Amino acid sequence: MGSNTTMELDSRGRYELESEVTLRLNSTLTVTADLKLRVLDQSFTKSLTLHPPPVISSVVTTTSLQPREVAAPGSDITLSCSSTPSKNLNLNHLFVIWQHGESEVVHSYYYGRDQLERQSVVYKGRTHLFEDQLTVGNASLRLSGVQPSDQGQYTCHVTDEQGSTQENLQLLVAAPYDEPRMSVQATCDGFVVTLRASQGFPQPEVLWGGVMGSNTTMELDSRGRYELESEVTLRLNSTLTVTADLKLRVLDQSFTKSLTLHPPPVCCVMPAEQRSRLLMYPLLLMLLGLVILLSRKRSEQET
Repeated sequence: MGSNTTMELDSRGRYELESEVTLRLNSTLTVTADLKLRVLDQSFTKSLTLHPPPVISSVVTTTSLQPREVAAPGSDITLSCSSTPSKNLNLNHLFVIWQHGESEVVHSYYYGRDQLERQSVVYKGRTHLFEDQLTVGNASLRLSGVQPSDQGQYTCHVTDEQGSTQENLQLLVAAPYDEPRMSVQATCDGFVVTLRASQGFPQPEVLWGGVMGSNTTMELDSRGRYELESEVTLRLNSTLTVTADLKLRVLDQSFTKSLTLHPPPVCCVMPAEQRSRLLMYPLLLMLLGLVILLSRKRSEQET
């Protein structure tokens, strides 16, 4: 049902025929096509068995709660720090020092202004305090253009006329991945299954189930986040379910993608021995033609 057939005459007045059907399958189906030319008692029958296309399913698990500050590469973040608010606070008597690790100076404020002479060079032009909020106890630091090297422990020291406070926090440089995309490309030899994911950091784990020999590449984009592509090439003799797991442990993020593949139609697969024979036929014909041509020339010379 629903076939579409076209016939056109070529330059020699012979027909070129094309007939096609479009199928949507829920189960395996064998399709046959008969071509008959009754005036010459000529007939052909072609058949192939089709399986439903692979259905891609996904399971997504993401846990976002973390006991620390998280920032993606290239983003801006505010590192929180608070002290006892005082309306009568004299900013000339306020000291705010931010450090990374044990001794790296991130930002300093005292004598009523920023003091950046001892600031680490990697933070130049990337930090500032909310000076208009210092009197209400907000000593938070704004850090722009987050880099992987910014990860680690930060310490905020605040000293004023009422005493000193210190707060520690961990900065994790990470970004969740977008939901991966799985695609499949059929070839006459089998299938190429590809998993792609992007916008994440750091590098995730990629594990393929049911197959071996995957090829995975990861490249940083302009914002310092990874674009990932992982693929496997499969040659099937039977139905196979393929799974791919992507895990970013630092954010407790995981994805699972799966699909079921059926062997390609028999008509698509040609054994290597048969392909070799087909390649030899043209060579044999050329050799035969050369022999005939030489024989004719020799006969002409003898006459």
